[in-house]
Amino acid sequence: MTLTNAWLLIPLALVAAALIAAVTRSGRRRGPDAPVPVAHAGRLTRLPAFRAALRRLRRSTIVITVLLAIVVVSAAVAAARPAQTRVDDRAMDNRDVVLCLDVSGSMTDVDIDVLARFTELSKGFQGERLALVIFNSSAAQVFPLTDDYAYIQEQLESVRASLDGTADTSDAFAGTLTGAGASLIGDGLASCVLTFDNAGVERSRSVVLATDNDINGAPIMSLAEAGAFATSKGVRVYGIDPNAGSSSAGGSAESAEFEKVVESTQGEYFELESSDAVASIVDSIEKTESALVDGQPRLLVSDEPTVPVIVALLALVAALVLLRRARL
Repeated sequence: MTLTNAWLLIPLALVAAALIAAVTRSGRRRGPDAPVPVAHAGRLTRLPAFRAALRRLRRSTIVITVLLAIVVVSAAVAAARPAQTRVDDRAMDNRDVVLCLDVSGSMTDVDIDVLARFTELSKGFQGERLALVIFNSSAAQVFPLTDDYAYIQEQLESVRASLDGTADTSDAFAGTLTGAGASLIGDGLASCVLTFDNAGVERSRSVVLATDNDINGAPIMSLAEAGAFATSKGVRVYGIDPNAGSSSAGGSAESAEFEKVVESTQGEYFELESSDAVASIVDSIEKTESALVDGQPRLLVSDEPTVPVIVALLALVAALVLLRRARL
């Protein structure tokens, strides 16, 4: 805790000292209506009731003086602007992440696990923006880049529930079947890259792409073209391939191309051997991003006047109450 305007304490202390001295001197002066000494007044001052009243008056005077001193000191500290200073070197605040999920039938289990893991991760986000795009024969944006984490968690849970069949209505595939074919990964990746806005020029951009790599149809943009497009936009792609080496996915040739394209964007390629590995893969992506994102440390200074202001107000109220009781 530091005082931004600590120099204000000096003139305030001088003013307070001058006021105390003035009050002391005025109390010693006898005005025209000052009481006159009376003979044999000792009998009155020896009365128990008088002595008790005098003790109460002295105690009240001392307490009121202390309370007023607390008011002055607290007000002086508040005027000096107490501030909390800390260094924020978190780099992940400047990160944009787009979840790019292939929602063809064979990807359901993987998508559910990816959504569940990012739902958990979003609870600890501070400044990161997240978006979700799903695709099959066409791509559909579920929600744009946002740092409204309550909304993010609600949408991720809604899509997950639609995929696993626990939702009241199944709308997870809305807008993803308007074209011909299935798993058009090039078109899907390009659509995800287009999700980033101009506000993210100085922010880290990454796409988490989960697809079975089983292309069926003629995409508008090939995977290699979409990868080059991502590179031109400064977007890193992290690929999750559950069918690496599977003959049902067209052999290892397509997976090899997937890996090559992903790594050309300075991203990483992950072979998913089981859906249980999704959480560890997502955690690996998070760690990689933490190492790659270079954030500049920031010095944050925030005013903290709450405590001295509250102390001053409480002391002032207590002093006023005692003054009123003393008059009674």
